[in-house]
Amino acid sequence: MQNYEKHILTTRQFDRASLILLFEEALEMERVLAGGGNDLLKGRILASLFFEPSTRTRFSFETAMLRLGGSVISNYSMATTSSVQKKETLFDTGKVVSRFADVIVMRHPEVGSVAELARGSRVPVINGGDGPAEHPSQALLDLYTIWKERKSLDGVVIGMVGDLKNGRVPHSQCDLLKHFDCSFVFVAPEALAMPRGIVEELRESGHEVRETEDFGEAIGEMDVIGMTRVQEERFESKEEYAKYAGVYVLGKGEMGRARTGAIVLHPLPRVDEISPEIDEDPRCRYFEQVSNGVAIRMALLARVLG
Repeated sequence: MQNYEKHILTTRQFDRASLILLFEEALEMERVLAGGGNDLLKGRILASLFFEPSTRTRFSFETAMLRLGGSVISNYSMATTSSVQKKETLFDTGKVVSRFADVIVMRHPEVGSVAELARGSRVPVINGGDGPAEHPSQALLDLYTIWKERKSLDGVVIGMVGDLKNGRVPHSQCDLLKHFDCSFVFVAPEALAMPRGIVEELRESGHEVRETEDFGEAIGEMDVIGMTRVQEERFESKEEYAKYAGVYVLGKGEMGRARTGAIVLHPLPRVDEISPEIDEDPRCRYFEQVSNGVAIRMALLARVLG
């Protein structure tokens, strides 16, 4: 991401140097958090527009803004309680809300929707997830968690397990990780495999990629065990979803085969793919990721607001 563009809409805005710089800035924000926050963004307003359910992303951005001394206006049910019910376009929504706020974070179930709102906005817009396409800030906090643990993203074997077809987080992770010398193990049923375009791009850029349906056989290779839920909301029917629900579950047996230095990530919420029995395993980082997300989003807000 050369000099940070006005909006943060896609992981393709970032390169290796800008990622490392962002991680270093997030470390500074952790120190700010430890001190209770500051007034860096005092007088600035964040508009939080969510057309899809969210816990972590919405609260994380709002907490980040508040910890930096800013204010928040928020609608967690834009699809049913905003003027889109009166046929207002996303372009016009961007035109309007950018008159109220200094920065907008948005989530929407349709690919390209956040970019459309940003087209009408005169203030920075941050993508909080657009359908099955991308979730830049989640991928950034995931990489930050690995980077903090290992001091580098080079030489790491990244495992991704579950619904790799519909999961916007694995897609965004891959786009960021391609800037580092790491290798990949993708574990998914054939029908939920990582999209071919992503796999081919990684291989063409010199990364080793192995694909398998056998989680038990592959887990011992992974430095990072990235779990993801089967995305029920992306299936056409409950019957189709039921074919794959619970296909991979990470429990004590699986952790017994994992590397002693491996870490477990999950963007949350979990359904049944991680057993609560392993929550106290020191290798599990999925709740730590939540805290890291606040620091990353503080850094992003500080950046786009200059």
